[in-house]
Amino acid sequence: MAAEETKKRKGTALLAVMDENCSSCAGSPICEAHCPVDDCINLVYEELPQGGLKPYRVFVDNDKCIGCQMCYSEDLTKIHQHKETGEIYYEYANRFYDRDKKPVPPDAMPKKIQLQLIGTESEDRLDKKICPWDAIKMYEFEDGLEVSEFFYNKSKIKQVNGLFVIDAKEKERLEEKQAELYE
Repeated sequence: MAAEETKKRKGTALLAVMDENCSSCAGSPICEAHCPVDDCINLVYEELPQGGLKPYRVFVDNDKCIGCQMCYSEDLTKIHQHKETGEIYYEYANRFYDRDKKPVPPDAMPKKIQLQLIGTESEDRLDKKICPWDAIKMYEFEDGLEVSEFFYNKSKIKQVNGLFVIDAKEKERLEEKQAELYE
């Protein structure tokens, strides 16, 4: 167990958190499609009093989020490092740039298998954000863990036939907790 506790988190120092503005994009979350990590962003359904399920919002699995911001903004510049030389390349709009941000001719680019994604950077422009409801916020990791508790608690979300489901009692508890956050 001590080895598990000391395990270093991979990714950036950031954590994505979905707040109460999340509408679940009517059951097809755009952010989920942009996330490069399997099962990191998950659609949560709410149980209806008359039976059945309805899309509620999404939650980020804090243990899987690498803070890459790809769910957050479309204007991201991806930062790659050459596996052998350590040289840095920037990728924006499918074009590559060198360390000095000068375009790299296609014939001078290493093969994709020689590059590893080491980070992203964003101008954080509102018109380039992925979420139409501005429900995704990026936090420093520890702060994000605290804030996420106001919007979802993974241990209280059950899996039913492969779907993540929140019951009415947990939904009410979360909404009361959110009211405290904004008082």
